[in-house]
Amino acid sequence: MSTAPLRICSPHCGVNPETTSGGETYERELLVRLGRAGVRVELILARGKPHPEGVANWTVHRFRIRRGLRWYVAPFVVRGAVKRVHDQVGFDLLRVHSLRYIGPGALWARRRYGLDVPVVSHHHHLDPSPLNRLIEKRVIETSERVITVSEFSRRQLANELGVSVNHVSVIHNGVDERFAPGPRDAALAGRLGVGSRPATLFLGGLKARKNVDLLLGVWPRVLTLVPGAVLLIVGTGPLERALRQKAADLDLRGSVIFCGRVAEEDKVRYYRLADLFVSPSSLEGFGFSVAEAMSCGMPVLVANRGALPELAGGGVGAAVIDPGNPQEIIEGIAGFLRSQERRAEGGRANRARIDALFRWDRAVSKVREVYGETLARWRSGHPPTRSATSSAQIERRL
Repeated sequence: MSTAPLRICSPHCGVNPETTSGGETYERELLVRLGRAGVRVELILARGKPHPEGVANWTVHRFRIRRGLRWYVAPFVVRGAVKRVHDQVGFDLLRVHSLRYIGPGALWARRRYGLDVPVVSHHHHLDPSPLNRLIEKRVIETSERVITVSEFSRRQLANELGVSVNHVSVIHNGVDERFAPGPRDAALAGRLGVGSRPATLFLGGLKARKNVDLLLGVWPRVLTLVPGAVLLIVGTGPLERALRQKAADLDLRGSVIFCGRVAEEDKVRYYRLADLFVSPSSLEGFGFSVAEAMSCGMPVLVANRGALPELAGGGVGAAVIDPGNPQEIIEGIAGFLRSQERRAEGGRANRARIDALFRWDRAVSKVREVYGETLARWRSGHPPTRSATSSAQIERRL
């Protein structure tokens, strides 16, 4: 007997093909691959928001707004859009990609219009906010299932929100196969002034929690151990001007190179420029750039914070450091840069780790399993056990 394909509705803040956000990258890559795998995706975006073109099994609907969603406006916008898509084409499952921005509106739409569909929420990590217990907690408690991207993120929900996580599944992000080892691009290395020097790479947003200022602070001492080493900083953000000024104040011209924003399709070329990838970030729900670097066969240095130790593992390919200990950062960087054999061994181990645990086919398969199980339980009248407070009680509060 044939079975109709699963149809999901995903009201969304954005799936820009050129995003620099790890969360938005996750959403874009997952939804594209779900479509390719036969899942019908009813995607709702603000008017004018860009998205990948020609994706199999995608239908793009539009909110009645042109600007991006604000969390305090979103419930009123999302509610009507979900109802409109449900009336037009119907769907089996309502998907929440952001607890803060989409969760309240999606749950409100279900209750207000009596939509007979389960809700599955996706989650990355909690940023500090007094609203977490007012909004995120209630969305977690009301969703039939929650998918998060690391054991760290699952623990964070329990520890910081005090919620039951019996219905929270950990499904790690995937990494595209195009992130693969390859030779240094001589033309790019020449243009940037890297040449054949030992190179360390940071790629990400230039914001406070990424701790790029720590790298600049220790770089003069790294240079005493590895003369000629260069630090490549790829990305933009609110701290870019301050970081450039700090590099100038430390007289690091020529040994620290700010590369600016890099197009998604060019990222592999920058990973291949470097001998080591560094991420001293204090909070990551997963760590896409670290995983991409590992997939390119690079050793990594990461902070012992958030999900980074979980991603990098404790093997030969990773130095897991305390970002509050500058000496650990210096020794970790210099240890890899001074040993080609150690870099090669660590890079091979990291590539193998990504192949084994963090590819998209594995992630998509597990997400589809959760969706299928959730829908089957919903239709059988047996929602998953969550907490003593009933779903209906919590949904009324939202």
